[in-house]
Amino acid sequence: MDNLLVILRRPPYGVVNAAEAIRHAGGAKTFDYGPKLFLIDSGVCLAKKGQNTGDSGFTNLGENLDLLSGEMEIYADEESLKEYRINPEDLVEGVKVVNKEALRQALRESQSVMIF
Repeated sequence: MDNLLVILRRPPYGVVNAAEAIRHAGGAKTFDYGPKLFLIDSGVCLAKKGQNTGDSGFTNLGENLDLLSGEMEIYADEESLKEYRINPEDLVEGVKVVNKEALRQALRESQSVMIF
């Protein structure tokens, strides 16, 4: 099985990057890839519980991430969480907080990488 690493560096709303990262990671699972989703920079905001998109017209992507956490490994960069003042307890279930070495390891193990 090939491993796909999807890296999300952009915020969850205002641009399509987060939605596309989730779509590609979820789709890879259906094609027998071993996807991993790594959230870094403002991408860590995607993993915050209780997102309220209000009447913005955006789909609550945090709920989609919660559904995917049982299907694949999802990581959030601890330095980025500190930068955006998000506590690990405030993340959706199944997201693992890791350091940059985990990203380096995932890059070494992956046959394909997509960056959003």
